Amino acid sequence: MRDVQQGRVLIVLSFLAMLVYFWAVFLSPIDVQVLGRTIYEWAIIIPVVVIAYLFLIVVAWIGWAMATTPPPLPLKEKEELDEKETEEGKKEKGD
Repeated sequence: MRDVQQGRVLIVLSFLAMLVYFWAVFLSPIDVQVLGRTIYEWAIIIPVVVIAYLFLIVVAWIGWAMATTPPPLPLKEKEELDEKETEEGKKEKGD
């Protein structure tokens, strides 16, 4: 499928989702219940839960990245390592 066709499909699907959401929030019958809640309640609950979970996933991802990233070398050790590399480079060039 070409990019243009995919874009058109996304536009149509997003407008359909907007129409369904508008109907669910403003026009759905009050007496119809699904799993003990009205359609209006589900239309509010589902997006709130999705947004909360997405936020918590991002926070968990940041925490995982912080926990698994090795700490930077202290400045003194870094300078010593740089000096060793410089000396080794000079020895290799001299040989």
